[in-house]
Amino acid sequence: MRTLTTLTRLLGVVSLFGGDRRIQLVFTHDERRPGILSAGVPEALRRLGPPVIGWEQATATRFDLAITASENDALTELDAPILLVPHGIGYQKYYPGSRVTSGLDPEKLVRHGEVVPAAIALSHESQRAQLIRSCPPAAERAVVIGDPCLDRMAMSRHRTSRYRRALDAGGRTVVTLASTWGKHSLFGRRPELPVELLGCLPFDGYRVVLTLHPGVWAAYGPWQVQTWLRPAIAAGLALVPPDHGWQAAVLAADCVLSDEGSAALYAAAVDKPVLLTTPGSPTTVTDSPLAALARSVPKLVTELGLRDQIDGAIARHRPGSHAPILEEAVEDSGAALLAGLLYALLGLNPPDDPVFPPVADPEPLTSPAAAFVAGVDASGELVRFPLVAEKSPDLEYRHVLAHADNAERRELDAATVVYADEPERLAGLLDHWPAARLAAAPIDGGCVVRDSTGETHELTADADPVLLSAFAYVRLTTGRPFAGDLNGAAVSALRRH
Repeated sequence: MRTLTTLTRLLGVVSLFGGDRRIQLVFTHDERRPGILSAGVPEALRRLGPPVIGWEQATATRFDLAITASENDALTELDAPILLVPHGIGYQKYYPGSRVTSGLDPEKLVRHGEVVPAAIALSHESQRAQLIRSCPPAAERAVVIGDPCLDRMAMSRHRTSRYRRALDAGGRTVVTLASTWGKHSLFGRRPELPVELLGCLPFDGYRVVLTLHPGVWAAYGPWQVQTWLRPAIAAGLALVPPDHGWQAAVLAADCVLSDEGSAALYAAAVDKPVLLTTPGSPTTVTDSPLAALARSVPKLVTELGLRDQIDGAIARHRPGSHAPILEEAVEDSGAALLAGLLYALLGLNPPDDPVFPPVADPEPLTSPAAAFVAGVDASGELVRFPLVAEKSPDLEYRHVLAHADNAERRELDAATVVYADEPERLAGLLDHWPAARLAAAPIDGGCVVRDSTGETHELTADADPVLLSAFAYVRLTTGRPFAGDLNGAAVSALRRH
């Protein structure tokens, strides 16, 4: 494999060999001629734990089959029939700065007058015409297999609740941002979008998730990516690593914000509302299904309210609305079609009922938000937002809440409510942060708050303790009793002496 992207694609393909002891798999990559986005491949293989051999050994060994997701490897050096599979839904992209379709480079498909792959996988019959235009001699090797990644996602849709739990979504609306790589990508053009969303989507109503193309991680490295995104992660962003669940993050989404990358097509294929976040990309094949999808879905407009656009996309989405475009991108296939091709190339009988394993659970990099701005919005609802943006929505009784141990010093200096995990610390919190008007801590079924006069109240309700402490501050400010209604939840209050 050449990159993390191709490794991920190959893992989906070879998952069909699970349980078949006739097949032994080994992995290799050409460390002598790395690709521009090959960083991270050795580390990913070490985490995965398969047998790995060097390129020199691979080229000196006879294999029954070689599977690759890139025509850019030195495939002629391998002694094996070669299956070439695309690393997206079909062939939707040009190589940057050219009009050569990625995956169909004629200079790589034909060497010394011979077609290199024994089989070239297509996701749709229409791609045969693409191949004929790009490399006529290779067209006879084309085989339509559908899309293994989409097949796995389709077979995993019943696990959506499981994936949402892994993302700690609860009953919140999941907004998944999915970025490809490069300067025309979501992350390349709008790197501030995760923070903008966290600052305008109520914390208790929305869960913001980000998936980045493996090329982003390879180009900059995990440390740099996480450093850039540290403010967003600290505010509650769920950042999904490239090899731990981007498909699940799409399946779990109520709305997907994307660019002109394959993730947008996958989101559409599993019938998600899609909002395009960037202008058109010059690397998108002009007459491709991806280009058609980009023309058809709504665009995220910076000047308009982000929340209204997301809510509107969800409300207006009609199941099956993307179907006409997807019908030109991928054909129904299933595991049997791909298994038939794989085992035919191997000269073996396929299993009776081949199946793909389900999509892996997401393992997001995330952190509990430690500071919030809260208040009453125009609808009269008490809401809170992570304290990340310079501007937050207009709120009545606006105030800051900060965790005594986990928030930054500047956040605590600005806090009206300081909260901790232990009720016995309340008096000390107000002594340490004298500008705060309330100290709060969770108790069974609610929270306990202490004001600057030393009065202590227990509030119980079916609500998050931090939001309940914000409710207490609003009631204290308005002079109303602590008992009342919090966004439909009954709050009872008991004064402690």
